[in-house]
Amino acid sequence: MNATDFSSSNRYLFLPTANNPRVALAVDHAKIAQNAFKLYNPFSPKAQMLKKVSATAFTHFNGVAKSVWNVQQKEKSGFVAYLEEKLNKPLVASLYFATIHDKVVLQLQTPQAQIVGYVKYPLNEVGLQHVENEKRAIELLSSRGIVSSYLIADTFEGKPFFMLEALEGEVGMVERDVLDEIVSKFKRDGAYRLAVHPRVAALKQSLQANELLEYLPLVEKICQSSTQKYAPAYEHGDFTPWNIVKVDEGYIPFDLEHFVEEGLEHFDLIKYYYQTGKLLEKKSGEELLNYISEQIEAKEINALLTLFVVKEIVRNREENEPYDFEVAMLETLEKR
Repeated sequence: MNATDFSSSNRYLFLPTANNPRVALAVDHAKIAQNAFKLYNPFSPKAQMLKKVSATAFTHFNGVAKSVWNVQQKEKSGFVAYLEEKLNKPLVASLYFATIHDKVVLQLQTPQAQIVGYVKYPLNEVGLQHVENEKRAIELLSSRGIVSSYLIADTFEGKPFFMLEALEGEVGMVERDVLDEIVSKFKRDGAYRLAVHPRVAALKQSLQANELLEYLPLVEKICQSSTQKYAPAYEHGDFTPWNIVKVDEGYIPFDLEHFVEEGLEHFDLIKYYYQTGKLLEKKSGEELLNYISEQIEAKEINALLTLFVVKEIVRNREENEPYDFEVAMLETLEKR
């Protein structure tokens, strides 16, 4: 993964470091830099401080900052040249590299610092699956008025990509009543026992496909003991504080690459508090389980938590990510 493959003819600041960048931000002048920093929304206190200091330096003391920070000049890539031809305008690109290195997100501006939109382009097979799945999700949900449609969809060098409109707003923690309002839009008609719920059936298939057969008896046991019915839902799949933006019209979820059409109600809310507790509040084990259980109104919360953690194991396995944390969480759940 190389920023040169996606850069425009601009000067770039790499954060958190040039050797291990999460973002490459165009910082030619203050207005361009101000927009570019919108692409970097870290949640860790250390990263937030880095953003605050560097953003202040480049939006208020631009000339001095360039002489102090490691700023690199890049040439226009073939991809940006293609986008300029397609959109019929010169572009300034800032880049965000996904955590698992499956895709790159480009924030596109005009030289006059007007944000044109955001492009997602896959870097490997996992990224290709994510981009195609998100495109399908946007088509489905936009037809129901839940999210906005993409602006363009095309291919470059045989790989599909799409561009979304710029959402001007704030990303951060969301109040519970707002979360309930969002997930209510994703809820679908009907109700199933876990034993015949489409989401659980798909989970069993994924366990087999990923050679995680040791978790099948646990899922079967939950299905047999469950007595409740659960609605299907359009499952966001990565419903977290950093994937919800507050705009003038309300709150809009984005980053739908893990979307599931036949999802399970409660999974998105569990994901929100699971990630908040695990990553932001550094909870684990029984403390994390109690934190989530206090937020979710469900009679069979332990069964739902178990299915959710198994789902997370499958996801990490598919993306070649470790899942020791999730295995430990299952062991804690079994002791409850």
